[in-house]
Amino acid sequence: MNDSSNRYYVKNTENGTFQDITTMFNGVAVLKISGFLDKGKPVNIYTEQWIDNQEEDFLITTTESNVPVVIRENTDLELTFIIRQKYATSTINLMTVHDNFINYMTGSDVWLKSAYVGNKYVHCVCLKEYKPTAINLERGDKSYIMGTITMHTLNSPTV
Repeated sequence: MNDSSNRYYVKNTENGTFQDITTMFNGVAVLKISGFLDKGKPVNIYTEQWIDNQEEDFLITTTESNVPVVIRENTDLELTFIIRQKYATSTINLMTVHDNFINYMTGSDVWLKSAYVGNKYVHCVCLKEYKPTAINLERGDKSYIMGTITMHTLNSPTV
């Protein structure tokens, strides 16, 4: 049984429909996606402290309707997964499923959605290299490929 079914979704076009990752890629189980609730450091706040005073001068450079708005760096998500026959609904080739999944996730920008964080979704792209964290092939039912893909968010997570 695949416990990540109906939990993590993906699409590769803005107007597309989110699809369950475990349905799109038979045999893939998403172990976790971390980073949905992270906040990056501010990029539009400038501070200066002077030697004769404990209080800092500061400036938030962006305003909307005369109200200061803090802009933050976009963060990274980490998607950790395993591909294994026991998570598939039919016989699979682990290498083929792995290659198809990695090509989909790293070949273009995608939108990821998680039921674990209130169905928030985020537009992201893989900007870093990928390599599997564990490969255990040619071992019958105990064969698996495990990995983590780092995805850079292109905006803030949205409901």
